[in-house]
Amino acid sequence: VLLRRRPPKGLLGGMMEPPGSDWRDSSWSEEEARGAAPLKLDWVALPGVVRHVFTHFELELIVYAGKAPRFAPINDGVWAEPERFDSYALPSVMKKVARHAIKKTS
Repeated sequence: VLLRRRPPKGLLGGMMEPPGSDWRDSSWSEEEARGAAPLKLDWVALPGVVRHVFTHFELELIVYAGKAPRFAPINDGVWAEPERFDSYALPSVMKKVARHAIKKTS
């Protein structure tokens, strides 16, 4: 699974996450979401959504999955085995995202 570090300042600053688009009030179109992808792959929207409540807003995420060649070169991030997620600073919302993706792609 590809993980990257969030910007140092702001919500969840400096923590790790699967790559994604910026969070905003309006939904991203599928074209916009695919344009924000970290690699050129055949991305597929997984069924269902991931919901997480922060103190001041609720977040709903649609998760996309794509199959990359094993350890494909990347510009930003690290490849992580799901069994090693505890080695990374993954916030609870991103653990939900990872669990959702693993469940829906298994």
